[in-house]
Amino acid sequence: MSQEIQEIDVLIVGGGVGGITLAQWLTGLGRSWRIVEQESELGGALKHSEYPLKWIPALPRITGAQYLAQMKAAIDQQYCYLAQQVQSITLADGFDCGLSSGQQIRAKKLVFACGASPYSPFKAAERIIVGPGLARFNAIEPASCVAVLGGGDNALEHALFLHQRNCRVDLYARNQLRASSAFLQQLPATSIQVFTQSPQIELLQQGEKVLLNQQQYDYACVYYGYAPSNILTNFPLLSLPDSGLREGVHLIGDMTNAPFPSVLLTQGQAAHLAKQLDFELG
Repeated sequence: MSQEIQEIDVLIVGGGVGGITLAQWLTGLGRSWRIVEQESELGGALKHSEYPLKWIPALPRITGAQYLAQMKAAIDQQYCYLAQQVQSITLADGFDCGLSSGQQIRAKKLVFACGASPYSPFKAAERIIVGPGLARFNAIEPASCVAVLGGGDNALEHALFLHQRNCRVDLYARNQLRASSAFLQQLPATSIQVFTQSPQIELLQQGEKVLLNQQQYDYACVYYGYAPSNILTNFPLLSLPDSGLREGVHLIGDMTNAPFPSVLLTQGQAAHLAKQLDFELG
């Protein structure tokens, strides 16, 4: 027996900071929405983040997890379908979406806010850390010998953290350093060795050591940036031949592959899109 189709204004795929912000704005505009999130809780990359978020107005030093908790409290979570995925999409009077639970949703608009995952050509292991995360980072003992791979803000920030913990740090960038000046200007006062133009790296864990181009380290930390979700490849009917998206389909957050991503940028995109959708829905 087929389930009754829920008819709503906007289906949001992804329950991170972008999806939650969009839901809050849509609520304020009197629009109906649902969030589908594949994880068992909302939050995306922020949900376990104990890193202080930088430059959030009026909220200095608030951590990602604390900020997210306030955001989650601002939406009605009965409309959030957790540990579920969109398995099918067909075109009707809008978009008919089948969820992994068997629920059917007909949405006038579709928004993908599925974020991004840390990119690494190397598999994570006990002593090979991929992407930010204080729980894993704090496992590195002071005075360890650590290779940090990457040339952006994450790589520089973590290299400086490790240096402050009395670790010996070698920083390998595939090309030139591309971090902000706030981090770059701190390097000369440290003992961090920087190796640029290092695109060819062999990295593997061997027992209690990590081998990087045959040189031994206690740990390696990989900060090669993020790869946006490729969820749209599951639904080719949403893409047009000119690489655009079908009318009524939108992206926000890391899926837009913005050159300078931030929490505030994602939230701004969500607020802007909410007002656009409200206008289009009439």
